[in-house]
Amino acid sequence: MKFYLVGGAVRDMLLGITPKDKDWVVVGATEDEMLANGFIKIAANFPVFIHPQTKQEYALARSEKKTRNGYHGFEVNFSKYITL
Repeated sequence: MKFYLVGGAVRDMLLGITPKDKDWVVVGATEDEMLANGFIKIAANFPVFIHPQTKQEYALARSEKKTRNGYHGFEVNFSKYITL
């Protein structure tokens, strides 16, 4: 299980700004492993979790494939074998 800082926190750090919050992508884990490590699942359709102490957001790595027009036309794959 590896954790990668992503999103606005990375941008802020590159600009010399202290991030207000931190979001993470998790590689090499399953939903069950995250739950077993005390993370709290917060999204019904996506494996997104909150760390129990820091309250920071952790999302499992995923791949997306466009299958139809519009915002809902995606096939999403979550696997512990997806890498960045």
